[in-house]
Amino acid sequence: MENKGPFQVKQLKAMNTGQQVFGKYLLLDKVHRKTKDGKDMYNIKLGDATGDIDAVAWENCQITGTFEVGALIGLLGDTGSFNGKIQVTAKRIKVLDEDPSPYLKGPAISLEALQPRFDKYIQSINDIHLKALLSRIFTPDIKEKFFKATAAKSIHHNYSGGLLEHTLEIADLCMQALGVFPGLNRDLVLAGALLHDIGKIVELEIKIVPQYTIEGRLMGHIVLGTEMLAAKIIELRQEGQDFPNELEWMLKHMILSHHGNLEFGSPVIPLFPEALLLHTMDNLDAKMFIFFNKINESGGENEFFTNYDNFFAQHFFKYRYNVSQGEQEDNKPGC
Repeated sequence: MENKGPFQVKQLKAMNTGQQVFGKYLLLDKVHRKTKDGKDMYNIKLGDATGDIDAVAWENCQITGTFEVGALIGLLGDTGSFNGKIQVTAKRIKVLDEDPSPYLKGPAISLEALQPRFDKYIQSINDIHLKALLSRIFTPDIKEKFFKATAAKSIHHNYSGGLLEHTLEIADLCMQALGVFPGLNRDLVLAGALLHDIGKIVELEIKIVPQYTIEGRLMGHIVLGTEMLAAKIIELRQEGQDFPNELEWMLKHMILSHHGNLEFGSPVIPLFPEALLLHTMDNLDAKMFIFFNKINESGGENEFFTNYDNFFAQHFFKYRYNVSQGEQEDNKPGC
């Protein structure tokens, strides 16, 4: 390999095993373990703006500085393989006192471009009850937190601005579906899309990298979001504003059911069309994020397939068919 480093994560994933590597990375995760013979070791996850990769630091790894999640580290190590995936074995680690921002992932579109789209969606709601509720929930303070929040600790949209990006993608998908299913209540669908993950501003916090709060671990964003919704509806009624019971039930149900079933954290399954649409689009957006990330990663089993992914229990097919290939075939003489 001509490039002598420093290496980005996407370059590490494309390497052969046995190569020495170095670079600067964020420490995204750290799990301390004991080997069978009692030695200390760490399973760690390294990340930068191009992705993340698993690594291991054995007892003989030289570590300098306060080795905590969120730290920017300089790392020297070797590439190896574990469970069919490239893994870095750290030989020396030094915690760096540098600005981590160049190593952070972010939305594909800038927050400055995403925020007006969110505001436009809220302004487009005509239902007086939903409009009053959204105005009550999305105060300037809450919007500031919402715009900076992450949609997850890992897996999808797991960076500052990720929650806003994910929410808008779901809202866009839901609005497209209205033309196919005209019986849907447009304002209810949109309100559900904008509110379904509101609990994540409490569930997760970003200290360089996303971390669960105590409340987030104990209750989760579905419960936290439902509680936030209920509290704001109570405020509206205490001030003399009407809010229909049926609408409250439906909005709560949309939040509670948006993961689809108990296995994935929802206490109830979707029971009416708008709730089903929200769940479907939420699931679609998260999975499309995962698929595109996987197929865009360098390296893999071969040119067609990624390495087997233990978390998702599958390979991903990487090949992308270019429409122009078909057009060229059609335009060949004699066709």
